[in-house]
Formats: sequence, structure tokens, C-alpha cells
Amino acid sequence: MSLQDLDQLLGLRHDDPTLAEQLAQPLPLEELITLAQSRGLTITEDDVFQAQQREQTKASAADLQQQMAPESRRLRHFIPG
Repeated sequence: MSLQDLDQLLGLRHDDPTLAEQLAQPLPLEELITLAQSRGLTITEDDVFQAQQREQTKASAADLQQQMAPESRRLRHFIPG
């Protein structure tokens, strides 16, 4: 149920410029939860992780590779040899 609330919160940004501005920047999880609560919605940390997983399953292989590239570069410079 609260994953639906997260989807609803993200959908509200299209009609609410203030919300769109707030969501344009990365938010700490606690702030996102508080933002949802201020609009009568309930989301949890688990909902955010489920939403991320849902988006990753929709992404193409090329998109996933682009998302992982910065992490790969960091590891390449960290691992000797």
C-alpha cells in the first residue's frame, strides 16, 4: 500500500511546482518520508528500495551499464594490479 503512496507522491510533483522543486534534489530518506507525511501519505525505507528495484528491472542493459560506470571506475582505481 505504501509503495502506491510513493508513486502518488512522485505523481503529485507534476501538479505542484514546490514539490517538484523539492524532489529535483536528492533528499535524505527521512526528509522524503516527512514530505510524504505532510501530504497524508505513508512511505517507508522498504518502499523506496522496492521502487528502485522496480525501475532497475525496467532499464535496458545499456542503461544499467551507464548507471554502474561511476562505481566501476572507483573500484578500478581502488583495486591494485
